[in-house]
Amino acid sequence: MKRLVIIFILFLLVASSNQLQAETGLNVAVIAPSVSTSMEARRVVRKQGWAVTGYRNADAILVVVRSMLYNPLNYSYESIHELEEDADSQLNISGENFHIYIYSINDNLSVDQIKHIKYSADD
Repeated sequence: MKRLVIIFILFLLVASSNQLQAETGLNVAVIAPSVSTSMEARRVVRKQGWAVTGYRNADAILVVVRSMLYNPLNYSYESIHELEEDADSQLNISGENFHIYIYSINDNLSVDQIKHIKYSADD
């Protein structure tokens, strides 16, 4: 419960569709299946002042995909592996928008979406 409260507070961070406000000290695991999504994930992590870690030590999971869909990933997944597979199945190389997702990790290792924003990959 403490983790969920911390994550909820930290992710009230969107001032506009692509303006992220920095919250330091968060440990995130990253899923970014392509070169461009990995570069964007690094940019987000750096801008937020977050630290990248493995799933065991993560407060949340940052997922970056590219897609032309409105909401390409599901709200929740039964496992982190399912989330990884779904992220990997997106266009990722040529999708017109970056989609930035934050997922919480539950005690049973399922994941739930906390935040989703999207913006043009050309910006």
